[in-house]
Amino acid sequence: MKPFIHKILIFSLIILTLIAAGEAYVRSIPNPARYKHQWMLAHSTEVETLILGSSHCFYGIDPNQLGSHAFNLAQPTQPYRYDWYQLTHYPLPHLKTVVLPFSYQSLFEDLEAEPRLHYWAVRYRLYMDYDIHSPLSLYGLECLHMASFKEKLTSLWRPAQLKWDSLGFGTTYAHTSLLTQGKDNGPQRAEENTYRHTHSLAFNTAMLDSIATWCDNHSVRLILITTPVSPSFRQHCYDRQIAINDSTLQRILSRHPSISYHDYWADTAFAAADFYDADHLNMLGADKLTKKVIKDLHFNK
Repeated sequence: MKPFIHKILIFSLIILTLIAAGEAYVRSIPNPARYKHQWMLAHSTEVETLILGSSHCFYGIDPNQLGSHAFNLAQPTQPYRYDWYQLTHYPLPHLKTVVLPFSYQSLFEDLEAEPRLHYWAVRYRLYMDYDIHSPLSLYGLECLHMASFKEKLTSLWRPAQLKWDSLGFGTTYAHTSLLTQGKDNGPQRAEENTYRHTHSLAFNTAMLDSIATWCDNHSVRLILITTPVSPSFRQHCYDRQIAINDSTLQRILSRHPSISYHDYWADTAFAAADFYDADHLNMLGADKLTKKVIKDLHFNK
């Protein structure tokens, strides 16, 4: 029996060593969360325009066009909970404008409430020093989320896919368009962002209201935008979710009349070549959207 136990212990030690090595390697990979945190620690006091939100702003709004003191702090699958935290976490004495998306899933998506999204919250604990969760929690280790952990380990033999520029703007998609290649994933993307429950609606609405209130109290202009999506994405959206979005948005706008809002959801100026996939712009589309925001919302650079 003792030799068997001894072998089990040796095997377990080997596995734990490999996992620890993998954890150390994955944490060493450059990622936008670490880059943006370090940039903000060094430059937040200079920021006048801050872009927050999810991938729709990470890939959709180019800070290079918004003046010399703009930065894109958005990240893929970043909900209002973390937009609020970022807005209040860093010193921003010269902040004048916040750009924030109001997307199809914005009022329903919460990383902590959806098990399939838990791994997205790890970046805030590990790479941005946010104290929302304990270092010993589910969000304190990469290896506790095996699917994403294994995906990140593949960078050992192939380049990492996620790219961004010096001002935090996502450049991964470049000028590529899956839509023009006949790969329109509208039904799939719409389903992935559809919520047939309202578990997180009240919380996300409160977070959005808190962001707007903070901006009001600090004389900061809040620009709220609904970014463009492809026709196939719109066709497969859940009518009830859209109706809830519309009614909630109207309440927020009535409570905070200082908000500048514009809806590009079905803007026909955006062609297939402007999209990477059904609900994300590529760099061509981002250039067009950023210029539209500047013009339509009288953005002062």
